[in-house]
This record gives sequence, C-alpha cells and structure tokens, in this order.
Amino acid sequence: MARLSYMLSVAVAVLAAFLGFTSCEALVEEVMEVSVKTSVVGGDSGQMFVSVKCDGEWTLSLTSGTGTVDWARLSVTSGSGDLNNVVLSYEKNTTNGSRSMMIDLVSGTSKVSCKVTQTAEVSDSGNGSGNGSGSSSGDGPDGGMNLSSTGWLELPDMGDSSLDYYTHSFTMGGKKYRNYSFGWSQKDLVSLWVAYPLCKMYSSGSAGRTDEWAYDPLLGSSSSNPGPGYGGDYARGHQLPSGDRQCCVEANQQTFYGTNITPQLNSHNGGIWLDLENKVRTLADKADTMYVVTGCVVKNSTTFTQDTDKRKMTVPTAYFKALLRYSKSSTLGQWNMAGFYLEHRSYNEALSKKHCMSIDELEKITGLDFFVNLPAKIGKDQAAQLEAADPADSNIWW
Repeated sequence: MARLSYMLSVAVAVLAAFLGFTSCEALVEEVMEVSVKTSVVGGDSGQMFVSVKCDGEWTLSLTSGTGTVDWARLSVTSGSGDLNNVVLSYEKNTTNGSRSMMIDLVSGTSKVSCKVTQTAEVSDSGNGSGNGSGSSSGDGPDGGMNLSSTGWLELPDMGDSSLDYYTHSFTMGGKKYRNYSFGWSQKDLVSLWVAYPLCKMYSSGSAGRTDEWAYDPLLGSSSSNPGPGYGGDYARGHQLPSGDRQCCVEANQQTFYGTNITPQLNSHNGGIWLDLENKVRTLADKADTMYVVTGCVVKNSTTFTQDTDKRKMTVPTAYFKALLRYSKSSTLGQWNMAGFYLEHRSYNEALSKKHCMSIDELEKITGLDFFVNLPAKIGKDQAAQLEAADPADSNIWW
C-alpha cells in the first residue's frame, strides 16, 4: 500500500511538472514570419534578401494596392521550412513619388506580410540616395514582418510612424518560438520598447550569459553596436534581461543584440532596475504567462553618449515596464495588470509600491497604448477594468 501511495505521488508530481511546463501560452504560438533587412529602399534598381520562417509548405507573392507588382520579382515563390536567401529584385523608380509592395507569405489558412517601400528616384544633384536605413514610410508598422496580424498579447499599439517594428524568434527542440518584438528609433539608436512573453519555459535552463554583444542582424550596421561598451558611466542595459532567456543559447544570444540594449547608468542598471527585473521574473514563474513591455523614455532628453562605432545615442530619461499576468487557476483573477515607472537616476531606496501604477496611468506618461490585442480575447469592458486597477492594492504584485 505504501509503495502504491509512493507511485501515485510520483505520478502526480510528474503530471504537475508537465502541466506547469506546458502551461506557457507561448508554446502553442509558433512563429511564422517573412522579413527583410530594411523596409525602405532607394530609387535605383537593386536586390535584397527576403527571410522566410515557417514549419510547413508556403507560397510567396508580391501585391500592392493596385493589384500586381510589375516592377519587382522574387527568385523563389514556394517552398517548405525556413529559407533565408530568397532574392527580391526591384527596378529603378522613374515615377514622381514613392511606391510600395507587400510580400505575402501564405501557409495553409495563415498569412503574414511585410511591406517594402521604394522612394522616388533622386537626381545626381540631390543630397539623398535612399540608402535603405530602415526608416518607416509613415503609414503603419512596416519594418520586418507585419506584427499587427499576429494577435500576440504583449504587443502595444504600433502606430508611431517614426519607429520600425521587428521581431525575433528562436528554435528549440525542433520548434519555433517567438522571442521578442521591438519598436526601433533610428534617430535615437535605441528601441523605445521591447515586448515579450515570459514564463518558466523561457527563464529555466542553463544557457547562461552568452555575452555575444552584436549588431542586430535584422538591421545590420544600422542598429547600435553595443560591444565592448558605451562612453561615460553607462552600462549596456538589457530591456529583455538575459536572465529571462535561459532556455537555450540562441534565445539568450538575441538578448545581446544592439536593438535590445540602451545606455543605462551603472547604478540604475545594477540597482533598482535589477530589483524590478528579478521581481518580474519571480512573479512570472508563479503564473502561466507574463506578457511584458519594457521601454525607455527619450522625449526631451538632452543627454547623449556613443556606441562602439562612435555614433550618437540618446540616453533615456526614464524606464518602464507594463505587465499583463495570466494565471488560469488564480483565486485573485486570471488576468492582472501592473505598470512600473522609474526615472533614470541613482536610487537610495528599495523598489516599493510607490513605483507602481495602473496601466492607464503609465499610458498617460509614456503615450503608448499597451496590450492592444487583449480586448479581442477577454472583451473591452474587462480589459478597461484591468487597465484602471491600481496594482498597489493587489496581493498579486506584493
């Protein structure tokens, strides 16, 4: 009887561990994406690579608002699995204005797209050449894949035409997972926000710190160069912490890309900000999934430093985190939200309730609209109640 009881307890423990591991919603949201290095190209004819990430069979096509695209072509229009060397060729733009096309990736009933805009031809006497720096064309999130079609819960609104929008994924155990998405400011040479899911699946493991500081391969040398460091008393501060991506080496490596790093005061990065990162990770480990938006504020900043390539970087005036917690079995509600806002300075105090706020309040301060895909999942009224709730009043967060 004792042996039977022991065997049952082991079985229950194994089942609980399995359920705990598979409860992270990211496991069932695999990545399908089509992306290019830059979303804006110059008026001359040229070529660039298109990257496809997809588990099954797929087709690629070019479309525009007027139907077919007769000024560009793809070297490959169908295939299976990942492919990174599809060549997009485009002709010289002899029109008076810019023109755009969508690269559509279709697999089964799923479709994702990315947009490429070609600027008007510039004469020899002009001072620009449309060098494909990756700047947005001004009518929506057209950097990399079309993130707005994914429905991922961590994503904020992406209507800021001054930013480019991209996402990273990684492969583990033969399956693809999303890592993080970001809104890139080429002017400031930092991402103004980085959005990602977090649960034990991501943070558990032995990847360690790869410390492979590098350009972001999605942007190449247009991204900042974080290694070996920045000028002044600034750490290379992660927005998505390395400690949140311990599941595999590839996931951790991507946290060291320049698009995930900002110039952050050493005392801030290793002090109150580190406390907040550890708190979020602990809270996520006790939930099914934590959806996180980490960001920095650069508006009205008058402080600058340089990356390793001696390019000017804006030093943020503040940092923030927007949190959406999902716990299927919680007695305090399946969904909870919290915002944290910290000025970019040294703190001689511990992280406390006074540093948190409602998502509504954080939105007013930052100008961002967080978790825009949540109302479609739980309804507008419930989403509005969550955004208005003060996290200082909830035992979930303290």
